[in-house]
Amino acid sequence: MKPVTLKHRVIIFYALAFAIAWASWFVMSRLYDGREPSPIVYVFSTLGGLAPLIALALLERLTGKEITLRGILSQIRLRGTRPAWFLVAVFALPAITLLGNAGAHLMNPDQPLRWIKPGPDGLGAGVVLVMALHFATSLVTSPLFEEPGWRGFALPIVQGKCGRHWGSLLVGVLWWAWHQPMNLTFGLQPSAHSFLSMVGLSFVIDSLFNLSGRNLLVAMLAHQSSGTVLAFLNPGSAIALQLGLLLTLVIILRWWEHTRSLAHRPSAASPGSQSGPPP
Repeated sequence: MKPVTLKHRVIIFYALAFAIAWASWFVMSRLYDGREPSPIVYVFSTLGGLAPLIALALLERLTGKEITLRGILSQIRLRGTRPAWFLVAVFALPAITLLGNAGAHLMNPDQPLRWIKPGPDGLGAGVVLVMALHFATSLVTSPLFEEPGWRGFALPIVQGKCGRHWGSLLVGVLWWAWHQPMNLTFGLQPSAHSFLSMVGLSFVIDSLFNLSGRNLLVAMLAHQSSGTVLAFLNPGSAIALQLGLLLTLVIILRWWEHTRSLAHRPSAASPGSQSGPPP
């Protein structure tokens, strides 16, 4: 059983992560009535969000600790990474969002320039503090629930088998698909824009993870940066411009990976597995 499980460890991980999340979110969808979510709705929402971590814990048992959750989580670290990558992870996405908003205003000067979304904009200058608190407290939710599985475990193996770009594409598409039941429950319909934005974000997180020496904290910071941007910043009306800026960021980071001699294929063994050395 162990050799078979190790050989197909990524497939098993995705199967478990999808099954646990989608089952939880199906129950959540039956309980949610479209108004303010009740505590039980949040319970099943959170259970689904935890699915990647639960999948890794199950893999640890199935492989007799050849893959360990502790080994994967050990990639969350403050040391051994240049501070610049932490800063890029936190501020790159807000920067391109604000730049896209400004560009939309230049293309249509009659449209009022609003940096903050309606609602949070009522906080005035205090919104900066609220954004910082939102960012810090949310790091231990979706970023911690998802990144150890998607980036810490799956990405190095998938890129090792499929190559850097195709591997990122596969991880990004699966990441987008995994979220859809929850998004649909809360009224977020799939669209070409949401698909391209999320896959592009996945490419950004992948590159930052690799460029930082596979530091999961950097991936988590970039993940939460996106969440805080969505909650507070006004992206403007120029969707094509925002996508273009995101694509530009992806290209810059991919070029940087190439110049940093990281274009070689990563080891097929995940950092949480004892079947190969860490990068």
